[in-house]
Amino acid sequence: MTTKTDKQTKTHGLRSTGAVFALPSHQVVQVEGKDAERFLHSQTTSDVKSLADADSQMSALLDRKAHVLALFDIYKHGDQFFLVSDNNQAKTIIQQLDAFRFADKVDFKILNGCFFAVQGPRARRLLLSIGVKTAEQLDFHLSELKLLDEDVFVFAKTLTGEDGYLIFLDNDRGDTFYQKLKEHAGRLDMVELDEESIEASRIEAGIVAFGLDLTDENLMPETGLDHSHVSYTKGCYQGQEVLARVKSHGAPSRGLVGLVFANDGNSETLPPFAINTEVLLEAQPIGWLRSNCFSKVLNKYVALAYIKREFRIVGKALSVTIDGQPFEIEVALLPLISPATNEKKARELYAQALTLFTAEKDDDETSQAEQLLREALMLNPALEDAYEALGVILSRRNRLDEAVSLMQTLVDLNADSVMAHANLSVFYMQQGLIEKAEEEKAVSMSIRMRMAAKEATRERQQEEEKKRLKEEAQGRMEMFSQVLEIDSEDLLANSGMGNCLVTLEHFEKALPYLQKAIEVKPTHTVAYADLAKAFAGLERKAQAAEILQKGIEVASKRGDMMPLKQMQLQLKELG
Repeated sequence: MTTKTDKQTKTHGLRSTGAVFALPSHQVVQVEGKDAERFLHSQTTSDVKSLADADSQMSALLDRKAHVLALFDIYKHGDQFFLVSDNNQAKTIIQQLDAFRFADKVDFKILNGCFFAVQGPRARRLLLSIGVKTAEQLDFHLSELKLLDEDVFVFAKTLTGEDGYLIFLDNDRGDTFYQKLKEHAGRLDMVELDEESIEASRIEAGIVAFGLDLTDENLMPETGLDHSHVSYTKGCYQGQEVLARVKSHGAPSRGLVGLVFANDGNSETLPPFAINTEVLLEAQPIGWLRSNCFSKVLNKYVALAYIKREFRIVGKALSVTIDGQPFEIEVALLPLISPATNEKKARELYAQALTLFTAEKDDDETSQAEQLLREALMLNPALEDAYEALGVILSRRNRLDEAVSLMQTLVDLNADSVMAHANLSVFYMQQGLIEKAEEEKAVSMSIRMRMAAKEATRERQQEEEKKRLKEEAQGRMEMFSQVLEIDSEDLLANSGMGNCLVTLEHFEKALPYLQKAIEVKPTHTVAYADLAKAFAGLERKAQAAEILQKGIEVASKRGDMMPLKQMQLQLKELG
């Protein structure tokens, strides 16, 4: 029998249960003053004025040529803002902000403290066990709480792709706090990650690290972070003009993507490549490696890398040479690993609980099914099936007061929950509260009738919306026809006419227009998506898939993330 190494246990522990670890290079800059919001809005790449209290944004500071000077998350806390960054960027952030402060009433300082990370499926459960009073508190991106008898800030932030939080507290109490945190984590089968496992988890999740995956020599558009860190609709800020120009003229010459190495049996023992190691194709450099490691989860060597535009095609296999060795690699969209959503994890826990429940007796002192259902509700507080199953367990164990309280919690979350009111009727009846039981039964029936009427209305509205879109398409077609009479090669008229015909489900008629649009402009990604819909509507799935593959290649080279993801979804739906 094969025994897992310590490193394997830690990696899979993060993905299956969760992990804790210290973050010695993370820092937080506090920004306050009556001009704080306006000042940050004018200096950073994100739309700070749209930030709600206790919410957050990913953001950056750029130079005038759109090189990245710093990366961070902005959290709003009343009239204050906290800028959380990795790799000791706080000093750079303050220097850059201070250089443009002038007469603004704003102050910034690095807070003295230490960070600890709680990541993974049981992150919420751990925080609830050490002082967070309700799961709703964890829906805020920033909370000021007392955990393990210490005053702390809790920042919602994933460092691994999993559900995650960062805890910040004073340095003097950090060691004692962390020891207690690890003890509580151990009781939930969560692990402590070492530096190598932390790094592997970050790379798998496609999360860039400043100083490794980008520096102040990198343009923001080539990092791909402009999709998550940049507002193109707010006012001016340093580097904004260059960003707008790059966006309007297409993709930069190189871009950050994932690379997955073919598993040749030696990948696990492959030493890490130095940052900026060249990727050579036929002795010519086509890319430069950044963070790289062996992934225990994928069982393959993986990397983040800047790849030249003509080779940056998602799913493209390449035979390359790296550091004098031949490798087969595949270009991949980031993240390399997409953990299941909390909703999916909650549903899986619910299914496990049902299986365990059938084997449990009503007089058992402990119930694994109950524990799993409560964990499922921490991940997804709106999972009504879990409430019902847990209510049944509690009622069978004569814990009717708890069962009633549970259903009332569900009513607070969803006043129109038929299940909650129906179960309350049953539980009140078991308690001998006949009048209350009848009231809940009546409420349940009333909601059923209202929901049936609402569903009928929804279906009617969907039909009306479909009719409206078709009428709108008919009107647009007349305009496009007039343009095409003048110029049969017009790109937008051909693309628009094809889109209208797809909307009207005239798939055969749509084909020549969309094919002409692609002929006129082979990089017009929207036309590929519509052409694939037309072929799929004609049940010509092979041709639809072929068009989508071509469209994905074009979108990959151009860095058009939205069309790229849309076409990947279409391809997946084709099976």
